[in-house]
Amino acid sequence: MNDGRGRSDGPSGSDGPGGSDGLEEPKTYGEFDEPGEQDGDDVRVGDDPAPEYVTADLLSLLLERAREADPDDENVVLDATAAGDLVDAPPALDPTTPVLTHFYFPSAGGSVAAVFGMDLGRPSGRARFLSHPDGDRRLTEADDLAATVLVATPPYEADDVVAYDRRGRRRELVVVDAEPPEERVAE
Repeated sequence: MNDGRGRSDGPSGSDGPGGSDGLEEPKTYGEFDEPGEQDGDDVRVGDDPAPEYVTADLLSLLLERAREADPDDENVVLDATAAGDLVDAPPALDPTTPVLTHFYFPSAGGSVAAVFGMDLGRPSGRARFLSHPDGDRRLTEADDLAATVLVATPPYEADDVVAYDRRGRRRELVVVDAEPPEERVAE
C-alpha cells in the first residue's frame, strides 16, 4: 500500500525504484522524463521548441574569451536585443524574437562587491555563457543559472557550444549573422 508520498508499507519496504524508502533519486541536469533522441552526451533537445538565438560576432568573442581563460573557466552575463532592432537581421526571424547580442565584463562591479559584499555592478541578464574546460557539456549544480545558459567546451569552436534552459533542458542554438544597432550616449 502506498502512503501518497511514493512510499510503500509492504513487507520489504522497497517497492519503489529509489531504494529502501521507495522514493526516486533526484534528477540531475541533462536527465529527462521521457526517453528520446539523444546526442553523444546523453542530452536531447527539450520539449520547448523555441531555439535560442545568438549573433555570430558575440559567439565568436565568447569563444575567444573561453580559449584565453583555459584552463580556468569563464562565466559571462549575456543580454539580448529584439531581432527587429538588429542590423541585417534575417527577414524570416520574428522582430520580437530576443537575440543574444551583448555581454557584461565579469569584473564589472568588483569594487562595489568588495565594499558591500554583493555584486551590484552586473545585471542579472537573460542568459549566461559558461566554459567547462574539463570538456563536460552538461550543466552542473555548481553552474550559475539563468533563463538560458550556453556551455562551451574545448576546443571552443561554434559546434562546442550547447544551449540549455534554466531547468537543464537542451535548446537548439541558432547563430544569426546580424549586428545590434549602434548605441550612443545622449549628450
